[in-house]
Amino acid sequence: MYEYEWKCTWGSADPMGIAYYPRLIDANHQAGEEFMDEHGVAYWDIPDDLGIHLPLVAQGTEFKKPVEVADVLTITVTPELGNKSLRLEFEATHEDGAPAFEGYEQHVAVSIETDKSVELPDELREALSSDDE
Repeated sequence: MYEYEWKCTWGSADPMGIAYYPRLIDANHQAGEEFMDEHGVAYWDIPDDLGIHLPLVAQGTEFKKPVEVADVLTITVTPELGNKSLRLEFEATHEDGAPAFEGYEQHVAVSIETDKSVELPDELREALSSDDE
């Protein structure tokens, strides 16, 4: 599990001071990017280093409690590794521990040579499984 801190700024809110929902989805993606980079498999390096892309094929978010300007959330990222896919699960909580939202991103491994789905490379699997030990 990886933790990422995100603060709702005025630019991320609607006129009532409530976080605009696309910014929360962006926050999930930012948490996922930081998680990948922290584990040595930054999205931007994967094509050159591993010969694959990890396109996003699905995502979803379920909101639990409004997020307001100046709220600081902790977003946890938990990977689920399939044969040819990577799913990142997100759970966001307010500073008091109240749930803010849950979400996920589903990625599939695609060969840069054939443009077909392929098995997740062992190097990626090992890097993302390092927290399990």
